[in-house]
Amino acid sequence: MARPRPIWHGRSVGSGEKRCWLDRSLALLSAALPFGLSLARAASSGQWREDLTAVRDLGLVAVGVGGGLSTALSQALSLLPLGSRTFRTALGSALALALASRLLYGMVRRLLLESARPAPLPGLSLWRKLRGGAAEPTPAGARSTPAAPDAPGGAVSPRLASVLSAIAVLTAALSPTWQREATVGGGAMIATCCALVTLALASTCAEQARHAGRAWIALGALLGATFAESPPAGLAALAASYAMFLARGGAQRAGGRPDEASVGGPPRRMLGAAAGAGALTAALLLAPLVLRPLAPRAWADIGRALTAGSLAALDVASARTTALAAWSREIGVVSLLIAAAGLSLSLLRPRARWLVAPFLVLLALDTLLPARAAGVLSADPLTPLRSLAVAAIAVGSALGAHAAVRALLHTRVPFSRSGAALLVVFQLTLVALTSEEAGFAADRSEQTAAEVWTDEAYGSLDPGSAILVRSPAITWRVWAARITRGERPDVLVVPIPLLDRGHVAASLLADERKLAPLLRDFALAGEPGEFALSTLADVRPLHVELDPRWSKKLLSHLNVAGIWLEYAPQPLGASDRKLATAQSIVPLRRVLESLSIAAVPDTSTAAVLASTMRSQSDVVSLLGERVVAQSFLDRLGELAPQDPFISGGPSRRAVAGIRQAFIAKRPLRRR
Repeated sequence: MARPRPIWHGRSVGSGEKRCWLDRSLALLSAALPFGLSLARAASSGQWREDLTAVRDLGLVAVGVGGGLSTALSQALSLLPLGSRTFRTALGSALALALASRLLYGMVRRLLLESARPAPLPGLSLWRKLRGGAAEPTPAGARSTPAAPDAPGGAVSPRLASVLSAIAVLTAALSPTWQREATVGGGAMIATCCALVTLALASTCAEQARHAGRAWIALGALLGATFAESPPAGLAALAASYAMFLARGGAQRAGGRPDEASVGGPPRRMLGAAAGAGALTAALLLAPLVLRPLAPRAWADIGRALTAGSLAALDVASARTTALAAWSREIGVVSLLIAAAGLSLSLLRPRARWLVAPFLVLLALDTLLPARAAGVLSADPLTPLRSLAVAAIAVGSALGAHAAVRALLHTRVPFSRSGAALLVVFQLTLVALTSEEAGFAADRSEQTAAEVWTDEAYGSLDPGSAILVRSPAITWRVWAARITRGERPDVLVVPIPLLDRGHVAASLLADERKLAPLLRDFALAGEPGEFALSTLADVRPLHVELDPRWSKKLLSHLNVAGIWLEYAPQPLGASDRKLATAQSIVPLRRVLESLSIAAVPDTSTAAVLASTMRSQSDVVSLLGERVVAQSFLDRLGELAPQDPFISGGPSRRAVAGIRQAFIAKRPLRRR
């Protein structure tokens, strides 16, 4: 029996349809154009969005469950003599985008061709038997004559299917979600690509269920690899594949002419072999999660339960939203309506029902488990579900446009062909709108403010300094800078939120024995004491982030030093603080200039810098320096003009004065 061609070849089994030059050209374009754009927009310098994945993939730190494939790919691409290490890891996501686009093109094209072919009537086989006619299926080697490319009405048009498939792929591949994940290393695009590869192979297994032994084993291995990369993406691929198998079996039974290769489903030994291959692949890819902390020279063990979700609470743009609102923002309301019509019509076609079933499952999963809005400091673990749902909507939009074009050609009214051509052009304009929005939201090629912030906040520290970091985002930023650029290994980073995870406290104590009082205070009271901080400040220059719970006794030791607050071993006077505050404006001005000259706004660095300046203003205001606090608020106006404390003319001063009076009268907890 001849082996079926995979669906990424864009060809229906037994159709005999040959791929023309237009099909090959559009297939290449649908993969090359998104890859080129994502490569041009890829991050060449450090980004807040990819710091956690950089620490995991390049630093080989065990962080949560996932990243099995992206770690191996990032390590392999880091050997290329091409750009920075940040750009090399982003190259892996761009390659995954190209492969996902090529696979999606074949899926959409085949779905369009199958949905356009007339389905046999359910009672046709029985009627032929009653009349004594033959009801045998077409032999495997026989070929049906394809319809003319420009045939009107119910005939199949391969060229029209190729054009609409390319438009659908570009709609998904150039969307903000896909481009945002394809321009950073370790993004959700690798998991999305794995899920689409799994669906492509699942169609082969569904067509030849009893004679595709190797395909079943490969399908199990792909499911295991997808789960190792992203558990939500693995579960989505499993659910979509299962829906495809159920719909395929139902279509065979309803047609009355089941394929001999798929009668009875796969043997149990094939299912057992596929399950074993999936479990083995997942275990091999997730083994570093257990083995990395046991390595003899492991530089960090922060616990295996820590994931990117730990940054969600600190992300100013990670609010939960509904799936419908996210789809409307990504694709547009018009495309959503066309997609709903196209998916509904495809369910009425028995030939296409089993091919469209997995995309409906992906939409349902994204509806039940909606991902957060695009964050600036972190990525939601459910982002692969959102990416797959965007692809499903693009597929539905192509189905709806294809049905509308065929209906126009079938009516044979004047200018029907011109109307059909305009409808295709309208679909193409939607791609242009989506790509323009993605270029504004996902272009990271000129975003260098994060690197400037790192130079001013981390690279300019005194030798042997210690920083007491309260924000996980800043912790990942300085760790990522140490891994990707080899910067400042002499600086002691004390991440307060991670002290109770893994062996962080033990490794810090091994590097600096004077940390013992500070670690004891955090273990007993959850906050540092004056003696512990002064003990550390006596041996190392100590810089901290403001904790609102600190007493005024601790605040009296603080001094504004650039982006940080410097902790002195003894309380400081007003004269010392004024002199240091004047010098601290210089690094802030450099970061502000890098934010202002960027063509695409860097909301990540702006959010972190605004939080830093607001905390510095609070400290100096609590210590009685109202004029100095107002200078920080004036600088803050360049970052967040929508803030009610820093907007307006005279009202800005009035509201700022009310705010300072409120801070001065706020009761402080004393020891």
